Amino acid sequence: MQNKPNRIFIGLLLAMSLAAAALVLSIPALFGSPGPGQLWLAAGLGLLTAALGTGVMLLRPQRRGNGS
Repeated sequence: MQNKPNRIFIGLLLAMSLAAAALVLSIPALFGSPGPGQLWLAAGLGLLTAALGTGVMLLRPQRRGNGS
């Protein structure tokens, strides 16, 4: 059971990809006439993506191999 993927890592990776996709979709609205909360939405999604990315980097599985 050593090869079983870490479920927390996969969950964080999935959440990060969804937050990043929502961020990418919300950015173009900032260049038009943004709504009242559009700037806060983009900033919040950016912070959420950065926090989840940090979690993914800290919880990533060790590499397999001989290290050469």
